[in-house]
Amino acid sequence: MITVGDICGLPVFDRIWPACTCENAFDRVVTGVGTLDHEPFTKNYDLFTPGEFIFTSLGFAGHYPELADEAIMALMERNVSALAIKPVALKEISPRVAQYSQESGVPLFFYEGRYLERIIASAMNLLDADAFDSERTHLIDEILAPSDEQAIRSNFFDIAGVTGATIQCVALSPLSEDEASLRALLRNVVDVLDAYGNRWDDVERTFVCPYRGMVLGFVSFKRPPLKAIAISDADLEKCVATAGHFRCGISQEVTLGEGDIALRQAMAALNTAQKEQVESVRWTTLRLDAFRAAASTDRMYMRASHLVKSLLYDYDEDHESELGTTAQAFAEALGEVKMTAELLFQHPNTVRYRLKKIKEVLAVEHFSDRELAVLLMLTYLS
Repeated sequence: MITVGDICGLPVFDRIWPACTCENAFDRVVTGVGTLDHEPFTKNYDLFTPGEFIFTSLGFAGHYPELADEAIMALMERNVSALAIKPVALKEISPRVAQYSQESGVPLFFYEGRYLERIIASAMNLLDADAFDSERTHLIDEILAPSDEQAIRSNFFDIAGVTGATIQCVALSPLSEDEASLRALLRNVVDVLDAYGNRWDDVERTFVCPYRGMVLGFVSFKRPPLKAIAISDADLEKCVATAGHFRCGISQEVTLGEGDIALRQAMAALNTAQKEQVESVRWTTLRLDAFRAAASTDRMYMRASHLVKSLLYDYDEDHESELGTTAQAFAEALGEVKMTAELLFQHPNTVRYRLKKIKEVLAVEHFSDRELAVLLMLTYLS
């Protein structure tokens, strides 16, 4: 946001000073820059817009001095941000204009400067730079903005007409990766979730849809979640199990505005089910894998983890050492030197020497082994 004070502070002026003062004159917002080159009887003052900072020499006042006041007041009626007058034809402000300036809040200035074009260009550059900064700020706000819960609610309504208080998601994949198996699973899940909804009075709606080789099922509830692990968790798992043989991940029950989180949880739980080759995994029972899944979807966390790993692996490459593998083993051994040595088939003293070197490379020489273990466990969590 550019103000009258910002324009007056431009170094392009030889001098600029108030012709008459107004309250908060320098805080008025400037949205554009203009010049007054014509006398009032041309009747073109509608060309000037509110918020413009107007520069003029009032050259016509040399031949028509009575028109100077009319021109200035016409501009103030347009609620321009300010007027700057080069004192050539007009060197004093009349009492009538000064009073109207006070009433309208539009400040008047006198200025000295050799080239009006340079003044206009400098003011426009300032406004353009501010516009670019404002756009960048808007884009950065969008980048940093948390999930818009209202938008998420709206999306769920558009997808399935859901308006409930909470939602729970299940993500399923058939054991056979073919279209026929996916379609069969889809039909079965529709049936079992319909039955589930009919059995529970608190269920507002159920809906099922295919998504990237998976089947996604959603259950929306009329009431808010009562506990971290809802009563419905186990019952929903049993109900879905009747749809056949598959891998399944079940989310926590969350508010509808956090439906994106439920979707991510269900897909992460499904990933664990596939990895461990079990039929069903609930997010509420994942524990460490839940944090691992959350970390792997956070770009800032991943970058922090990558930085620590890169420092160690770069050192290994330059010195033909094994700090990276030692660090990972130390994390997996929960900071136990003896267990780390067993994992690496090394003597414990070798591990202790490498841990000291790891602290040097990471610039954490002041860390205890326990503190280093915490850092490395976080690093290798993802």
